[in-house]
Amino acid sequence: MHFGYTTYKIKLYAINSLKEKRSVVKRLINDLRKNFNASIVETGAHDSRDWLEISVGMITRTRKEIDALFESVESRIINWNGLEVINVESEVW
Repeated sequence: MHFGYTTYKIKLYAINSLKEKRSVVKRLINDLRKNFNASIVETGAHDSRDWLEISVGMITRTRKEIDALFESVESRIINWNGLEVINVESEVW
């Protein structure tokens, strides 16, 4: 069994309020949970309307499987409109 988590620091564009940010974050997290069956939480930058930090955690049988899932999650986030991934930090055990 392998456990891993990845933290994404994301720049948000065209967000005018924290309420609008929460709407975008909620849609993104729900989409990722639905498509990847992963644990996802907003881990930082709660009071910033321009920045978002989310962490994704998964447990899989093989290292290859978890690496592929994290690549798919990152690709999904990158293709989300109005977001830019600035930093990615990962750990797998």
